[in-house]
Parts: sequence; structure tokens; C-alpha cells
Amino acid sequence: MKKTVASLLACLMLLCALLPAAAADNPSSGSVFVSGYYTCEMLNDNSAAIVTYSGEEASVAIPDELNGIKITAIRPNAFQANIELIDLVIPEGVEEVGDYAFQRCPNLTEVSLPASLKEVGLNPFAGCEALSDINIAEGSKYLLVSGSVLFSREDRRLIYYPKLLEKGPYEIPDGVRIIGASAFYECDNITELKIPDSVHAIGKRAFFQCSSLKAIDLPPQISTIGADAFSGCRQLRSITFPENVTSIGERAFQDCANLAELKLPEKITSIGEMAFRNCASMTSIHLPEGITTIGKNSFTECKSLEEITLPEGLTFIGAGAFSECASLKKLVLPESVDYIGSYAFDGCVNLEEVNIPEKVSYIGSYGFSRCSALKSAVIPDRVDTINPYSFQGCVSMAEVTLPEDLEEIGIWAFAGCTSLTGVEIPDCVEIIGDYAFAYCTNLESVTLPEDLETIGAHTFDQCPKLTGLPDLSDMIEE
Repeated sequence: MKKTVASLLACLMLLCALLPAAAADNPSSGSVFVSGYYTCEMLNDNSAAIVTYSGEEASVAIPDELNGIKITAIRPNAFQANIELIDLVIPEGVEEVGDYAFQRCPNLTEVSLPASLKEVGLNPFAGCEALSDINIAEGSKYLLVSGSVLFSREDRRLIYYPKLLEKGPYEIPDGVRIIGASAFYECDNITELKIPDSVHAIGKRAFFQCSSLKAIDLPPQISTIGADAFSGCRQLRSITFPENVTSIGERAFQDCANLAELKLPEKITSIGEMAFRNCASMTSIHLPEGITTIGKNSFTECKSLEEITLPEGLTFIGAGAFSECASLKKLVLPESVDYIGSYAFDGCVNLEEVNIPEKVSYIGSYGFSRCSALKSAVIPDRVDTINPYSFQGCVSMAEVTLPEDLEEIGIWAFAGCTSLTGVEIPDCVEIIGDYAFAYCTNLESVTLPEDLETIGAHTFDQCPKLTGLPDLSDMIEE
């Protein structure tokens, strides 16, 4: 009897020991396992994808199986920023390499790709500054290398252009339809680029920081300029847009410091945030009819911009849209504008004259701050709040007209407006923020509303010429 019980217990223990192993042999889809330096994820077809690699070897030949499970994919960013990696072999059976899988591997010089590889995401080798030798296994139906440049046959996409190629012009082969995301990432060896009419799309960051690129003509089928597409192309002096372009993505031409000439096509309807930020050589721009929105910081730090034509129909001027445009002297805002964002014209130190349309109901904080040449301002009737710092530091502003239904003047709103001599605050104003008129050194008279409820303790600090104010102590918030 004792032997029987002992035998049963032994069998149970053996069964318990075997159960985890059986589960490990048949992991479910989505489960993760680790094999050596590789962390992998199970896929629906019982194969696996490499999620991360933590090894430090200079030469890496990825196994075709790990833990007896076939490897068919490499996930996005799996090997990113591996500074030890010099040469890489991807085995047959791998069908997919994800976005930026090997980005910023600075010492990677040689890569061998299998014939089985079908799908290649956004430039897997972006920022691999030493890579120039890409080999594809014989018989590949999906990829092509021509002149060290990697292409996808299936979607006719230029995937990767090596940074180490000889400095000079490059002509993209006819038949290419897509210039992929980050395809020419940080390629400072390209001086001129010829794009065939077959190209229909340019991906985001396609020419990011191609610092030697001087001019480019875009083919007629292009309709969208992707985010960061030409950001950091500091030598780019001119660009010809086709008439089909309808939108320009975020930061598309940011830091193009030599871009002096810009003619936008008439079909364009949107300009993304920071699209032309720090285009320091741009002197004038004409925005076509159809643009209703200017995005955040679109023209920030365009320090040479003297003239800009804004279209009727424009309604929204985003935060910082023209901030630090130090050469802008006069601006005519279309009557359709109803929103002026924070910092929209902050630091436009030579802006002498600007109309604020009657439809405007909102002027953001710092909207016209540090416009030191601005002589006057008429705030539209729809504005019920002067936001903090809106006109702070407008030292030349001698006159301001406030709307009759104004309810609140924010902190520091007119601080440092040293040319103001008098101001009439409408009867509806209930709150005047702290330091709202501080350092207005020539302010002599202020008309305060009878129903004023709250005023800052320092609202009129450093206004030596201002006398005759009533006792406001019971209105000061502690």
C-alpha cells in the first residue's frame, strides 16, 4: 500500500514538473519569452518576432529559431542605438523588419538581408552613419539595391540612402513612387536632387537635416509635404511647389536658414505647426486664399520677414505664429480673423501698426508683448478679457482703446507701456490683475469703474506721474 501511494505521489510530482515545460513549448500569441540576448513575442502563426536585443557583440547573425520557435519578424526599434554592432545578418524566414529597427547604430557598416524579407517599415537604418554596404540574398522579389541605395519593389519606395555616398547630386530613378520616411535622414552629402514625375509622396523626415541640399523641384503629383520633410536643410535656398500641394506638415521647413524665396500654391489649405520656424532669410510670403488656419509657431523667428499677405477667410492665428519676426513693420489682418493665440506677435519689435479685426474674441497671453514699436491698439468689442502680458513692454504705445463690455484685465497686461499717458477702463470691468499697468512711467490719469471688485496690490507700481487714485485697499486680494 505504501509503495502504491509513493508511486502515485512520484507520478504527480513528475506531471507537475512537466506541465510548465509543456506550456513553454506551446506559448500563446502575444506572450513574451527571453532567449539569451533576445526578447521575443509570439505571433498568431506560432512564429515569433524579436522585440529587443541587449547583446554587445560586433558581429550579429540573428538565429532563424529561438527556443525552437521560428523567427519571422523584427519589431520597431528592436536594435536601436546599439553602439557595438558592426555587421548584421538577418536570416532566411524573416519576412518583416519594423520601423527604425536599427536606427542610430553608429558603427553598423554592413547588413545582409534575406530573400524572404517582404515588409520593411520606415527607414530601419536611419542615423546609421557608417552603413554603406547592404547585401540582399539572391532571388529576392521584394527588395532591390542600386548604387548602395535600398528600394522596395512592392510599393516602389526609396527606403534608405547611405550617408557615406560621395558628395554631389543624386537622381532618383524613374518609376519610384514614394520617397520613404527618413529616407535621406541626415545625408549631408547631397547637394542637388532630381525627383522624377513618378514620385507621388514624400514621407516625414525624408530629407531631415540634409544640410548641403541647395535647391529642389517637386514633381507635379505631390499633394502633401510630410512632417519634418526638409527640416534642418540649412543650405536650401529655393523650392518649387507643384500646384497640387494642399498641405504642409509640422516643422516641414523648420531651420531652413537660407530659404529666402517662398511661393505657395493656390490650392494649399493648411500649414502645420512650426512649418517655417527659424527660416531666418525669408523676407516675404504670400499666403493663398483657402488657408483658414496658421498653426502654432508657423513663422516663429523668421527674423528677416518684412512683408506677409494674409488671405481673407483666415480665422485662426495660432500661438507664437509670428513671434520674434523682428523685421515685420506692418501687418493687415483680414476681417475674418476671430482668434489670436498666445505669443502670436510676441517680440515683433519693429511692428508699428496692426489692425485687430472686429470679429476677434480672443487674444492670448503675450499676444502682442514686447512689440516695442507698436503705437496704438484698438481692442474689439467681442473681447471680454485682456489676458496676462498681452501688451506688456509695448513702450511706444501711446493710446489703447478698450471694449465697453470688457470684464477683466489680466496680470501685467500693459506693464511697461511707458508711452501711455491716460487710460479709460470701461464700467463693466470687475477685475484688474496685479502689475497690470506697473512701470507705465508716463501714465498720468486712469478712469476706474464704479463696480470694480478686485485689483492687484501692485497694479500701478512705478507709475510716478499717476496721482489722485481713490483708496483701493478694500479691493486688494490678500
